[in-house]
Amino acid sequence: MNRRRYLVGGALLATVIAASFSIAAAQSGKQDYDTYCADCHGADGKGNGPANKTIGMSTKPADITLLAALHGGKFPFDEVVDIVDGRKAIPSHERLEMPFFAVKLQNPGEGFNPASDAAVKKRIDAIVTYVESLQAK
Repeated sequence: MNRRRYLVGGALLATVIAASFSIAAAQSGKQDYDTYCADCHGADGKGNGPANKTIGMSTKPADITLLAALHGGKFPFDEVVDIVDGRKAIPSHERLEMPFFAVKLQNPGEGFNPASDAAVKKRIDAIVTYVESLQAK
């Protein structure tokens, strides 16, 4: 009986810890989104940020609330990570208006190394997790 209580308690603790990490990631993802993405994509993700009116962008930013709908109801997490990262595809003129966040989020004092790349990947994943939360229902 005590062993079962221990196992149930451990499972509950693991669930609480996982949920708190998920909440922290969503909060940090929202903070980075608000800092780096909302000026163009808008606070609501609909592509209507204030920078569109002031810097005269040649391409309107995407309405990122429709990404799941455009992919059969499944949010394309890995594809969005690649877009935010910016290093995989050869950039088009439109991409040059969107920063390469894998570079922008690097700590200038560290340079490119496995530890700093892992930290940037974690931040990009948090941003994309936040973008996933913006999807139209």
